[in-house]
Amino acid sequence: MGQSVNIKTNWENFEKDMNECLRVNLRNHSNCQCIVVSKRHPLSVVMDAYKLGIRHFGESQVQEGTVKVKASPEDTVWHFIGHLQKNKVRKAVQYFDYIHSIDSLELLDRVVKIAEQEKVSTKVFLQVNLLRIPGRFGFYPEDLPMIIENRNDCKKTEVIGLMGMKPLESELTNRAYFELLRDTRDELKNAFPDWPGMISAGMSGDFEDAIAMGSNFLRIGTRILGTRD
Repeated sequence: MGQSVNIKTNWENFEKDMNECLRVNLRNHSNCQCIVVSKRHPLSVVMDAYKLGIRHFGESQVQEGTVKVKASPEDTVWHFIGHLQKNKVRKAVQYFDYIHSIDSLELLDRVVKIAEQEKVSTKVFLQVNLLRIPGRFGFYPEDLPMIIENRNDCKKTEVIGLMGMKPLESELTNRAYFELLRDTRDELKNAFPDWPGMISAGMSGDFEDAIAMGSNFLRIGTRILGTRD
């Protein structure tokens, strides 16, 4: 019971801060969705959050997430937000509504193929290595136009936007990084006007900067659910 009360208070406080940030930046709540990151939290915590009206949840491990998806109400929306291993793609496609971490053409091709086989629709974000750091997951910005141009070939997989996380070693401010992500999206949107061009960016410690720079999906964990086991 105590944890439910804490989640309720945390959620109310976060919603207040989020709404104020949207207001200051002249943005509409309808195009900025909070994903509550439930990784390493038990199903009971997810259900406590669900009772508060929260419907979007994020998981970073396919096996853990699948258990929660199966046990949650049908109107729950599930986002896969972790690094997706190729041998986990089928389950991710079967159980998650969104995949935020498509970081290579090989992975995208596999998701597209399996989504067709399973006859399910999947929405995906392309993970961007904005700063071109060697060894990091994600597409370089110059690789993106070809994928967006050919996105209709993906059939049951909809490429809806870009996902970015500022590397710890970067000297850029949070806002400068998110601005670079937004500018990258804007260039693509100008070239492909009918592309949704959504942005997945912003976590508990930097969501205000992400909102200011146009993020459509925030990934918020500890700020709402508290520390994990």
